[in-house]
Amino acid sequence: MYKDIIAENFIEEEILKDLESGRSKEVITRCPPEPSGYWHIGHCKAWIIDFETANKFGGYTNLRMDDTNPTKEDGDFANSYVKDLEWLGYTPKNVIYASESYFEKIYEIAENMIKNGDAYVCELTPEEVSNTRGTLTEPGTNSPYRDRPIEESLQMFRDMRAGKYEDGKVTLRAKIDMAHPNMNMRDPVMYRVMRAHHYKTGDKWCIYPMYDFAHPMEDALEGVTYSLCDISFEDHRPLYDWFIEHGWGKPYPPRQIEFSKLNLENVLLGKRYLKKLVNEGKVLGWDDPRYLTIVGMRRRGYTAKAIKDFIKSLGLSKSDSTIPFNALEFYVRNDLNNIATRAMAVLDPVKVVITNYKGSELCEMQNNPNIEDAGVHTMTFSDTIYIDSDDFSLNPPPKYNRLVLGGMVRLKGAYIIKCNNVVYKEDGTIDYLECEYIPNSKSGNDTSGLKVKGTIHFVSADNCTEVTIRNFKNLIKDEYLDPSKALAEGVDVDEILEPDSMTESKALVENFLTSAQVEDKFQFMRKGYYTLDKDSTKDNLIFNHTISLKDGFKVK
Repeated sequence: MYKDIIAENFIEEEILKDLESGRSKEVITRCPPEPSGYWHIGHCKAWIIDFETANKFGGYTNLRMDDTNPTKEDGDFANSYVKDLEWLGYTPKNVIYASESYFEKIYEIAENMIKNGDAYVCELTPEEVSNTRGTLTEPGTNSPYRDRPIEESLQMFRDMRAGKYEDGKVTLRAKIDMAHPNMNMRDPVMYRVMRAHHYKTGDKWCIYPMYDFAHPMEDALEGVTYSLCDISFEDHRPLYDWFIEHGWGKPYPPRQIEFSKLNLENVLLGKRYLKKLVNEGKVLGWDDPRYLTIVGMRRRGYTAKAIKDFIKSLGLSKSDSTIPFNALEFYVRNDLNNIATRAMAVLDPVKVVITNYKGSELCEMQNNPNIEDAGVHTMTFSDTIYIDSDDFSLNPPPKYNRLVLGGMVRLKGAYIIKCNNVVYKEDGTIDYLECEYIPNSKSGNDTSGLKVKGTIHFVSADNCTEVTIRNFKNLIKDEYLDPSKALAEGVDVDEILEPDSMTESKALVENFLTSAQVEDKFQFMRKGYYTLDKDSTKDNLIFNHTISLKDGFKVK
């Protein structure tokens, strides 16, 4: 059945071995987020691996909310995950909430572990537990309650559920080994008393399972065969396997396999820091275009295909590395070039009066030369137009092929014009340019015989609308290649932020853009890629600058 599948990475190699040996019968994976924040690009890597791996082997992937910590979780986050996966192009076979589907069964497993002598109720405070765990070089010490009679622990655990203990007074701990070299194995807490309202189950429960216990039990109950996760969970794998063996103990158990985390230069992904900036109003929200949350990237104008292409290009390994940010931008730019509608936008307008022309006429512009049936849209050439200020120079540098006094350029899709005069304001700045057009030089029907080196874009005064442009710099200063490391070393989050990382300016765009919808993507010719922002109103369209047209990055 699997003989025709060729493994392309170490995870697939391990899966093939398991299938051939009979250890696994099928490939079932899961996305198990805690609904306590919005997904970011690091999560994208995990979910893409989950779905693509399962799909390759004819299996499937579930979306499971690992909602075992009600103090941090929210239904809005859970709902966003469903939408995010849909946007990425993945459909989970099932959407599962651990709190609704598994809490009762996990509780029953915990009771059975007590009966089997694998768990006990402990009355040490959290501080006392921490003080008895030992260090990386010294063993811990047993809790005085470790050898509590099974029936007593069982009754106390039931009393915990019945609400007979105050928060933090007692816990259920696994009985493993307080001298184990892996500190995760030193009698970890399985359940704690915590009276907190749960967004799904309300006040039904006053005890909640810890992640390290709940997660493997949920995988097992769900029939997951492969728990694919990033390398930060590697130290927890012995505990994962121990709980599977002592809590589940059935054939075809799930197997945890780790891969490297996604680290991007100058990118902040830490949830608590992102949340802090949101709460302090220093960004536009979780979907701020400077964030690499999925909602932020989507708002910025990134595409799902670009994100998937980028992550797939990295391959799979266990070795962490830091990826240049422009590696991601390469795939964003590449996809937008193929799909974005072309439009003309003047970001810093200079008025041009065509002295030998009156009125206006229609011209045509291809919507996208890379799409065969993308069609065209009409624009106008008129007696008053606007060009960008950097397309005219009184003191042109060498090899300047744009408009100069006495020189000629072609207007994209229209005529050749010649600049004859510069009219100044009283303050000495340019008021407007006086140009003449060459009547028989219209694009597509040019019989003038003139050859000009430069072609520039423009908008006509009778066919343009003023809009707002949001321009972005990286949220993090360039010197902080690893912002997480700097924060861990005590640098304040405000110190690593780039000042004025978002600015706004005005521009003139073709009138057809007034019918654009939120997230529509455009290439403003010769300028870059832009996306209509959700803050737009009928009277103020806002376009986010997604990315420039060119970059020096090359795919290896």
